[in-house]
Amino acid sequence: MKMSNIQMRYDRIKKLNYEVEENIKNKKLSPVIDISVTQNFQPKDKEKEHFGTLGLKIKFHLKESKKIVLRLELETEAGFYGNPKIKEKDFKELVIKSGIISLLQISRAKIISISSNFGFVSPIYIPMMNVKELIEKELEKANLTTK
Repeated sequence: MKMSNIQMRYDRIKKLNYEVEENIKNKKLSPVIDISVTQNFQPKDKEKEHFGTLGLKIKFHLKESKKIVLRLELETEAGFYGNPKIKEKDFKELVIKSGIISLLQISRAKIISISSNFGFVSPIYIPMMNVKELIEKELEKANLTTK
């Protein structure tokens, strides 16, 4: 199998906030999730690799009626390097398309791992998301289009 023209070199948690009300077991709760993305691409020198970062901010709430009973906010960031032989446009497109999906999966795993150690609630599983619209929005923000 062929290696990708981009590689994730690191990921990290930049911020984590968690609040929970007492005794939320056996309550009918509905999830609310908001995901936003930050992107920062460095200008490329002629001989060096491409480099850019993606940030993901996940706001996850569980509500009982209108009251928020669990609040979790996580900010993660990942750094990506790219093959110096590919075009800058192609690098950015690859990072946005693959990076958002990869960082969302990494963030989901971190949330499960961290929340499983809280002890008084079950681990928090972020729902599976259709990120197609989010990716398209980020491509537009980077002045890229898939059409």
